[in-house]
Amino acid sequence: MESERLEMRPFVEEDFTFYKSLVQNEQVMRYINGGVMLEEDEARNWFERQFDRYEDERQTGFLLLIKKETHEPVGFAGLVLQQVDGIDELEVGYWLTPIHWKVGYGREAAKRLMREAFERGHDRLISIMHPENHSSQNVARANGLQWEKDTIFNGIPVVIYSCRLSRLFRG
Repeated sequence: MESERLEMRPFVEEDFTFYKSLVQNEQVMRYINGGVMLEEDEARNWFERQFDRYEDERQTGFLLLIKKETHEPVGFAGLVLQQVDGIDELEVGYWLTPIHWKVGYGREAAKRLMREAFERGHDRLISIMHPENHSSQNVARANGLQWEKDTIFNGIPVVIYSCRLSRLFRG
């Protein structure tokens, strides 16, 4: 899968070091997992979970984002099944290295993944964000998602943005 500037592919074992560099980065994790960076074993568990997600056609799992121009990894993004308030939901999520913030990669990756979700037959899509993560909320709004509610997800206060993909991608 690809977008204008990004190639998106499933993780391979050799990507673990890059993955770990994100989930153990204080800036990246500020609004994720209650602001707690992942220890080695937790990082490994989160990484390994992607391989199971790749087997489920309803989701993409997290995909490595590679800048086409330089072939460098800039983050990861994906369509992931989550349980929110007792309901299974499809979330579009994205994590970027801080040096690649504010250049539109999150928005671009999310938009491409939203189209992928629509092409896979999904209509409803959500994004789960920390209430103070205004940059991610701006990305969500720019891609057509709207605030739906405040709730608790995995014991952490979050905001849920959602959309109907059929309103964004007609035909």
